[in-house]
Amino acid sequence: MRVFVLAALILIPATLMRAQQPGQTNPGKPCGEESVNIPAYYYESVLSRIEFGLPSAPYDRPVIKIAVGAEIKLILWTDGEKYQLWTDIPQVPQESIGAFLFHLDDICQLPPDPWDAAAMIKITWEHKDLSADQFAQIHRDFIEALSKYVGKIQDRYSPLITTKQLFIYLDAWRHPIVYDNGDSEHIELRVWDVDEKDGAPLLAWVRELQKLGADSFHRQFWAKN
Repeated sequence: MRVFVLAALILIPATLMRAQQPGQTNPGKPCGEESVNIPAYYYESVLSRIEFGLPSAPYDRPVIKIAVGAEIKLILWTDGEKYQLWTDIPQVPQESIGAFLFHLDDICQLPPDPWDAAAMIKITWEHKDLSADQFAQIHRDFIEALSKYVGKIQDRYSPLITTKQLFIYLDAWRHPIVYDNGDSEHIELRVWDVDEKDGAPLLAWVRELQKLGADSFHRQFWAKN
């Protein structure tokens, strides 16, 4: 049975929500006129193209994979024999893919099709080996944090039904998490980087993984996701 879990209403940080319009192409005005900037769906489409359409990480089919992050990912991976932590590095001159897209828009070179924009971004990969015990502990911590979150779903039911109010987080980063162990379970979550008691266990787990990534790859992982 495949499982889909959504931790919150999915929104892009406010800095990437300058405009939203229907359609599938960039709605920016011609050069020489004021741009209406990039809608959120364009940015998401670029990330999706990078994730699914361009060459992926150079590892074999995993037995278990846990991917955390949007632009910059930390991926826990094992084939049952090797245990590794992977990360991708977008090769753009700006500090993030979002900033790169805004730059293209500013100079009137943003392609109408976001898949063409994604093809302009080269991705490189690097990894560090983990011990079997280290991977098992991280996996155990994730499942425990996930269980605590899922246990809160029923508690959230009555307030949601009564108020019909959805949470909206502005100027807060979200942490996409994808857990996959083949054909048995596939779980996707969005955890917001805010002091929210219901998401605290998962957020704490993400921050620990980011710390491991920082120690392993000697760079930060909490500014671009």
